[in-house]
Amino acid sequence: MDGQWAVVVGAGLGASGAVVGALTTWASARVSARGQLNVARLQLVSQQEAETVARKRAAYADLILCVDTVRRQMRIVRQHVQAPRGTDDDLEAERAAVHDRIRETQAAEWVLRLMLAEDEQAAVTDLIDAIYACHLALIEDVDEWLAGSEPEGTREPADTLRYRETTGALQAQMLDFSGRVHERLYRPGEITIGASARPDGRLPRNRVARPRRP
Repeated sequence: MDGQWAVVVGAGLGASGAVVGALTTWASARVSARGQLNVARLQLVSQQEAETVARKRAAYADLILCVDTVRRQMRIVRQHVQAPRGTDDDLEAERAAVHDRIRETQAAEWVLRLMLAEDEQAAVTDLIDAIYACHLALIEDVDEWLAGSEPEGTREPADTLRYRETTGALQAQMLDFSGRVHERLYRPGEITIGASARPDGRLPRNRVARPRRP
């Protein structure tokens, strides 16, 4: 009986060991699978954020280029007042071109705003407000200049004082805007892929601030 009992006990211990081994293998596989899932999730989040950074860079560049185009077109209108040339129709065409460039800027603004978090909206608003202030000053200067002389008559050159007072602020705002973008998106030490993701791997929602209009 002792020998038989030993066999039974041995068999039981062997079976228990097999069960424990199976459980250990299952647990290890589960941990490994969970680790692989976390790695895959992190890679996906990193890829998404890298793509987001690339899209933001492109959208920021489009906006600042649009603003610069508006600024250059306003300078053309200003030059017409400072050194009159052409006809009133030519001047109106130049002024209409400013409005067209502003509409393009507004489109670029909204494309960018849809990508930005709430704390990133202020810089865009400040830049757009600066271009609106500059444009409004130019409108007032040109309207005053046109009202001071006969239609299609000879007009004396004039300076655009209101516009001139706003150009410095616009230039400073453009430089400040570019500096902020560089700090946020072009300094490697400041870009941390995956840092803005939630624990579940999802990215936070962006709240779009409504831009101010003149």
